[in-house]
Order: sequence, then structure tokens, then C-alpha cells
Amino acid sequence: MRDYETVIIWSASIPEGDIEKKHDSVVEIIKGDGGTYKGSDKWSRRILAYPIRKQTEGIYHFLKWNGSGDVIAAIDKNLRINEDCLRFITLRSDGEGLSSWEDTIDDEVEEEEEMDSGDQ
Repeated sequence: MRDYETVIIWSASIPEGDIEKKHDSVVEIIKGDGGTYKGSDKWSRRILAYPIRKQTEGIYHFLKWNGSGDVIAAIDKNLRINEDCLRFITLRSDGEGLSSWEDTIDDEVEEEEEMDSGDQ
């Protein structure tokens, strides 16, 4: 089994309680198909770069889990028919606890700090 990260953009027009129910249903899919749910992070409401289904804002959820390709297929099937899901993507994680984009950001910050300390 491999580590995965799933990012879901929920419609900003649905109530907070419904978002939690939908999030819980995705977690149940992960657990039901033999996966292991590691945790999630709910990002705030954000303005989208471009309108999706005439919506300009979305609520982001970031999930970390471990499983097989069957779990990915089940999540994809569920989110494709869910009208409140604007977009989603599942990526394979390197398993080090940080997503690839977080690792890139950390490297850039370290490089900037080295350059700043070298100027003094």
C-alpha cells in the first residue's frame, strides 16, 4: 500500500455541517476499501483562480491516507457524482509526512535565509 494525498475543493455555498458529512463519507470510503486514514486539514474559504461552475470561491480539504488503487477509484467515483465537489485530485505521496509542494516551499525559504545571512 502507498501513501496518497487528496485535495478536494467543495462549493462555498453549502453549509458547514454538510461539508463535514461529505468529508466523513470520503473517510469512510478510504476505510471501507482497506485504506488507512492518516488525517486531514481543512483550509479556509479561498477565491478560485477562475470560476468553476459559476462559483468564484471554494473550501479546500486536504486528506492524507494510505491505500491501494481500488481506494482511488472509489473516491473518484464518489466525488465525480457529488454536485458539491468542484474539483479534486489525488496524488501519490513520498511518505515523508510533507507533500511535495510543502517540501519545495521549505527549500525555497532555506535558500532565501542562506542568501540573507551571507549578505551580512
